[in-house]
Amino acid sequence: MRKALWTTLFVAALLTALPAFAQNPNYDQGPVWRVVYYHIKPGQAEPFWKDFREHLKPSYEALKKEGILTDYKVWTNVTTDGPNDWDVALGLMFPNWSAFDQSDAKTATIFAKHYGSREAMIEAGKKRNDIREVVASKLAHEVMPK
Repeated sequence: MRKALWTTLFVAALLTALPAFAQNPNYDQGPVWRVVYYHIKPGQAEPFWKDFREHLKPSYEALKKEGILTDYKVWTNVTTDGPNDWDVALGLMFPNWSAFDQSDAKTATIFAKHYGSREAMIEAGKKRNDIREVVASKLAHEVMPK
């Protein structure tokens, strides 16, 4: 009986400690960002932006409409450190880690619908490799300081 009581108290203490552990006294947690940095190959800026306008932007808008993405942003690098530095960064904002973790299957379905088939989607992805290189891909958790 005494062992059961101590076990129950121990489990109760753990369960109450987990929410307190997840909170931070310095900031509130915000959305999750996937930021991909691209180097556009020489002479490929027009094809890059054409592809973005015709395919990526409509797909990202569809992802926002479905609630998979909260927002997306695009940045250009005006202070490059060298010839292979990134030129364009794309940030995809997910509401939280759970939405980020569950996004792969839903995203692939929406992109395949835009392209007409999974094969066409894969082929478009291969063509993108001819016009740009991924310099880095980072995950960031936005926080709001208290």
